[in-house]
Amino acid sequence: MKKIYLLLLIYLSFTYLVHAQNVVRVYDFNVKSGHASDVARNFADYHDVERKSGAAILQSVSFLDGVTHRMIFAGDPANWGPKVERSDAEWEAYLRKQQLHINSGGGSMVMTSLMWRMDGDFEKCKTSRYWEIIPEDPEKYVKAREKFVNSIGDILEWRIMGLSSIDMGGLGGTHTSLLCGSDLNDIILTGRKIQKSKAYKSYIEERGNVKIIKSYSANYIHNF
Repeated sequence: MKKIYLLLLIYLSFTYLVHAQNVVRVYDFNVKSGHASDVARNFADYHDVERKSGAAILQSVSFLDGVTHRMIFAGDPANWGPKVERSDAEWEAYLRKQQLHINSGGGSMVMTSLMWRMDGDFEKCKTSRYWEIIPEDPEKYVKAREKFVNSIGDILEWRIMGLSSIDMGGLGGTHTSLLCGSDLNDIILTGRKIQKSKAYKSYIEERGNVKIIKSYSANYIHNF
């Protein structure tokens, strides 16, 4: 997942905790058993191109009912998509190829990236855990989270955290947060360290009430 974060890092002038207004479009779906490699190959054949901004990402998804995979398209909405535009016929041919290997579509959502903790080793980030949430007071929550993330750098080390608002779709939440690590065990162990910190206790007090709608994880297959 190096590319998307490096692009954001360069674009936002190497700040430690950045505030972005990039758009993130997410499409979930269920792949037929034994067809995951076909979906990955088709995705690479079509999306492995130079982009105006952001990235095209394919993930395998766990702990999200009925969803096995996810496509993510992220970037600047004013500078969106591949540098060389594809024809409608090429797009339709790509969709037909993928539909041969997919049981059904899942949910989808459009998000706005609010902040990223960029300091770290992007090559080590192979898995993300996501939390779809509803903060009682979004402004209070975002402010508390920024302070919190800045205060736990010694625990996070090379790991990345992010926060986005959900503009359309999703599972009923208003925001999505993520923690990225080398694998799910790494994320769980890091989360336990965070929860034992003084910064976490202050964060819980300052952020206000937060309802968790769903927590799930995803592994990165392709990132172009």
